[in-house]
Amino acid sequence: CDPYGLAGQSLSHKECIDWLATLECGWNLIYDGIEKRPEIEEQAPIFLQRQFYNATFHDASQFLSHISLLSTNLNHYPFLSMERVLVDDLSIVSNSNTTGRNSEAASTSGSGSVQTSTQKRRKVKGWVFVSTVRCSTYRPPTTRADLEEQDGSSQYKDKGLTYHDFHLAMNIDIESNREGCTALLL
Repeated sequence: CDPYGLAGQSLSHKECIDWLATLECGWNLIYDGIEKRPEIEEQAPIFLQRQFYNATFHDASQFLSHISLLSTNLNHYPFLSMERVLVDDLSIVSNSNTTGRNSEAASTSGSGSVQTSTQKRRKVKGWVFVSTVRCSTYRPPTTRADLEEQDGSSQYKDKGLTYHDFHLAMNIDIESNREGCTALLL
């Protein structure tokens, strides 16, 4: 039985880099539990992860509910988490490139003259909820020797990425851009 079509192996570093290019910005490859720059890493990544930002706990839980239903339909289940974090500048926390948010307020000053884009922007500290989606596929030992091997090289030895992880990520990108989900995201 080879359910992932990879003869029991995970995708290589190069394959993961190629597939990462098909996803929206924001997805990161995680190596041995540590995020590293993919262009300099040669080992195969363990996780594919993206964080989404929500204004309220309710929005975050609704968003993760959408992702869990999508995962159920695809029969591929990522790690999902949610946490409340304090950010130093709320204006830089965004799930997409929204350039028009403050365009009306900054278009003219009281005297009618157009404000320049070099005007200092005030930082606003605040709380947001971070919804994390982390994809990985469990890779059980294939031989008795693999099962008995105790070299301690990595706590994530039994995990890796498959085509299913990238397929799920593509579907999450689509779902997160649907009207019902975009209202839940910052």
